[in-house]
Amino acid sequence: MAMNFDELKEQWKEQSSDDIKINKDFENHKEANTIIDKVRKVMRKDFFFQLTSFPLLLLYPFIFDIATPLVWFVIMCYVFIMILPLRILVNFYRNSYKLEYNSLKNINWFYYNYKFSIEIFKVYSYIISILIVMFFGIVYMEKKTFLHFDTLWQLYVYIISTLIIYAVICIWMLRWWIKKLYAKPLEQIKQILEELEE
Repeated sequence: MAMNFDELKEQWKEQSSDDIKINKDFENHKEANTIIDKVRKVMRKDFFFQLTSFPLLLLYPFIFDIATPLVWFVIMCYVFIMILPLRILVNFYRNSYKLEYNSLKNINWFYYNYKFSIEIFKVYSYIISILIVMFFGIVYMEKKTFLHFDTLWQLYVYIISTLIIYAVICIWMLRWWIKKLYAKPLEQIKQILEELEE
């Protein structure tokens, strides 16, 4: 009888540890869902922010009074470059609603697609920064009458140094923006995946 009781005790210990693991997995899945919901909310806000830049972009040539073919060409490049990354990001966003995040496989899918989306967003942002620098370079060249320098060489040094400083500030701001909005949830999901895989 004592032996049966010891066996039952051992089984109960094993069973309770399994229950703890199941509860821990459940908590991890629940936490992953919360993080994924936050990510989608941030992405939705960011989409609207990005889309507002389209109408503003079309006003720039009129604001700076330089509606030249070269400026419109840069703007068209900007628009075409925005289409592909935004389409990939929108597809990821939509597909993220089609899955239930109660399995390791689906959380893994979200993690790797989210990581890929961040990389696309970075590349797209850098390209856009370069185009904006080009745009301001064109503004400077077209409107060099408002810049008064003794020699043409001084004008070009001023323009190049200004654009380099602007590009560095843009890249720093983009890195900060991505880190603030997207890096933390990525790390949290990675941590959850590591816990679930143990």
